[in-house]
Amino acid sequence: MDDKLAVYQLHVQSADKLDERRDASVRAYGGLCVVLTAAAAGTVNQFQLFSAVLWGLLVVVAFAWLATLHSLTAKLTTKNRLLTEMEDNHDTPGAFLTRERQHWESLGGPALAKALQRAPWAFLLLGAGGILGTLAHVAWTALSLSR
Repeated sequence: MDDKLAVYQLHVQSADKLDERRDASVRAYGGLCVVLTAAAAGTVNQFQLFSAVLWGLLVVVAFAWLATLHSLTAKLTTKNRLLTEMEDNHDTPGAFLTRERQHWESLGGPALAKALQRAPWAFLLLGAGGILGTLAHVAWTALSLSR
């Protein structure tokens, strides 16, 4: 039992580190998306091409955020399943993760977790809309000047 408990403890620590990485990447990508959005919106009237590039970069960053979030969440989910299996097989003295998951599910998965899953999609759509809006603005200005 002691060897299995040591393995369990190592995997719990690894899961904690993975969760910290996911939280750090959410903060980093979220901050970068906010900065890109502000810069793109702030330059749309004077520097349309630069603004369109920033909106495009926002789309790329949002896609990268989605991929990173998906990868880290999948790894964490797998690790938690394996730890839960160890608990179910009585390889550990308690079943903390099993009870924690039951409590989490009884709460309905708090709103913050759901919002963090949707945030990259919101920035992706904002970036795509920004590109289209900026290009429409450029086209409208060009048409207005040609008349």
